[in-house]
Amino acid sequence: MNILYIFTEHAFALFVGIAVVSFAFAVFLVFRSHRFKKKNKALEQKLTELNRETPSREAQNRNRDVETYQRIIRAVYDDKLYADQHMDRDTFAARMNLSRHALNRIISNNSSGQSFPQWINNIRIETGCEMLLNEPDKSVVDIAKEVGLTPNNFHRLFRNRYGMTPIRYRKEEGRK
Repeated sequence: MNILYIFTEHAFALFVGIAVVSFAFAVFLVFRSHRFKKKNKALEQKLTELNRETPSREAQNRNRDVETYQRIIRAVYDDKLYADQHMDRDTFAARMNLSRHALNRIISNNSSGQSFPQWINNIRIETGCEMLLNEPDKSVVDIAKEVGLTPNNFHRLFRNRYGMTPIRYRKEEGRK
């Protein structure tokens, strides 16, 4: 019996020791978890503040694209790039130091989804329209050439846009 008593006493002591160590470990984990929650909350607040202060990458790209589009518009009008009949997308992109893809994206995003040919032809027609009214002695053929279009293309695009020929437009708008 003596051996059984000693074995039971040691087993109980071992059980109590394991229970105490387990309890201490559980208390340690709870305390550590609480500390991590505080640190995580502080980091989360800091990240939230940084996100409010820093524009998103998407917003930065949009701003850069708008600035680039403004630079493109200035070049088109100031250097009269629209007047070059042979100005194609690749030549224009190279002139603006942009890839063809970047040029397409910037123009499309800033001009209601227009492609490069639609966009440049709209500028040509708008410029031709102004010339029709501001330079009444200049022929429609000369205006078409000055805006980078053949006379036939100028008539066709003008009629599609305004529903009348350039000559009729000049007469009707000139009276107003």
